Amino acid sequence: MNDSARQRLIFALDVGGGFDEALTWVDRLGDHVGLFKVGKESFVRHGTEIVRQIHARGRKVFLDLKLHDIPNTVSRAAEAAFGLGVAMFNVHA
Repeated sequence: MNDSARQRLIFALDVGGGFDEALTWVDRLGDHVGLFKVGKESFVRHGTEIVRQIHARGRKVFLDLKLHDIPNTVSRAAEAAFGLGVAMFNVHA
């Protein structure tokens, strides 16, 4: 697979086995996918530490929290996501 194709692949880490299982997937697939998706389930369960651990492995994160609230709240949440160094996050408008 060429690098361009690999960069378009996103692997969802919303797995039921917990923190260690999620990081096992990052370790297994890190050279094969472009981003690891941390959704609501993983983020609520593991907090910002899951993002930090993915970054510590040299991988990129798509923070899939579907931000949707009053504009000021979404703006501050977006700033916080940016502060985590995520490669991508989504906003519902």
